[in-house]
Amino acid sequence: MSSLKATTLQTSIDLSLHPKQGSALTSRATEILYGGAAGGGKSHLMRVFAIVWCCRIPGLQVYLFRRTYSELLDNHINGSGSFLQMLAPAIGIGKVKVNLSKMEIEFANGSKIHLCHCQNEKDVFKYQGAEIHLLLIDELTHFTAFQYRFLRGRCRIGGLPVPDAFKGLLPRILNGSNPGNIVHNWVKAEFIDN
Repeated sequence: MSSLKATTLQTSIDLSLHPKQGSALTSRATEILYGGAAGGGKSHLMRVFAIVWCCRIPGLQVYLFRRTYSELLDNHINGSGSFLQMLAPAIGIGKVKVNLSKMEIEFANGSKIHLCHCQNEKDVFKYQGAEIHLLLIDELTHFTAFQYRFLRGRCRIGGLPVPDAFKGLLPRILNGSNPGNIVHNWVKAEFIDN
């Protein structure tokens, strides 16, 4: 288990990862499928990805998707290991603000994590004008190929000043997925067979 510290928040936040998660975090690939069985740490990796990149790149816009609102709450807002628990030290000193009515987490450097869902196929159109620097899709096999490709098409740097250490790494996509589910075949064709 490796341990990262998000110290740019002027407080220490422990962001422990196991080696496979650490490899995904440090990969130079800009589109990643992180798969595995339930309980493999995919949602945790998404949260660590979002926090680490937001701390390192001022103004970064991270969009984290689950298919439904209730899944988003259950996996990322409520309970042990949630964003609220992970960021509690930084929230306590005012370096991170959480606005659950907007489903946003804002960092003192202007970076934001947007917590989103697309229960219906047409819900992706709410994000038509979004400038997504880092796209995180938790449980990709719950999304249709159309939804994924539409959201991937919103990934762009725009006017974001990218620090030299991150040039060529943005925009970036991390997908988490269990095998199976309703659209397993397109995910397998896109990421495994391709």
